[in-house]
Amino acid sequence: MTHSGVWKVVSASVAGTGHVRAGYPCQDAHECLVLPKGLLLIAVADGAGSAQFGQLGATLAVQSSLHFCAEQAPNLHEASQAQKNLIGGLCTARARLEQEAETQQIELRELACTLLLVAATPRFVAAAQVGDGTSVGLFPNDTLRTLTRPPQTEYVNETLFLTSSSSLEAAQFAFHPEGPLGIAVTTDGLQRLALKLPEAEPHAPFFLPLFRFAAHIGADGQQQLEAFLRSPRLAERTDDDLTLVLAVRHRELHGRTV
Repeated sequence: MTHSGVWKVVSASVAGTGHVRAGYPCQDAHECLVLPKGLLLIAVADGAGSAQFGQLGATLAVQSSLHFCAEQAPNLHEASQAQKNLIGGLCTARARLEQEAETQQIELRELACTLLLVAATPRFVAAAQVGDGTSVGLFPNDTLRTLTRPPQTEYVNETLFLTSSSSLEAAQFAFHPEGPLGIAVTTDGLQRLALKLPEAEPHAPFFLPLFRFAAHIGADGQQQLEAFLRSPRLAERTDDDLTLVLAVRHRELHGRTV
């Protein structure tokens, strides 16, 4: 759990029940950084189950994109530069996967993964995404807004990966000129529970209790979140790997100090 002067962050990735039964590790990856001046950076990736090195691809994509965005931190405080820098994070991750494929002498598709990036400050929030997953912002009066959403595809379970030739051209970008009270980011394992599909609007009974949870947890927050992600309630609805990142700002939220 990360606790800074502006943001409180709790996050977890757990292997889905399907992967546990098959003896596979969790192929999701995520990292979060809280930098000076209240800049929050989140990177979340989901390695493709069909890719031999999907877990490695997700890890490299998260690490390289977050490193790029952190280096660009002074510019990320300028709203006009947010899109350029987040898209730059996606490009950096793609280039890192290409480098790894060349080093290992494997096909790029064997490192296939999705990637979702969020940059948030008390003044605005921006997000960029390739593939499935979603990012949601919490604003005053319990208002929830989908920032990025699963792309609509022709076939069920079809998604776009960062290793696809059209990935960067098809990337989503969202910007809101208002500082969010909270941010939630998930991989696709949770999207059927978290979103009202097909319109991809946030499901308030899912998100609002989680934001309250994040606002008031203690040092064992990650363990509590992992227990939630492994709970029978979720296992009955999905057997995929699950990642959830929750961040809340230190201010009055739902009538109580956070």
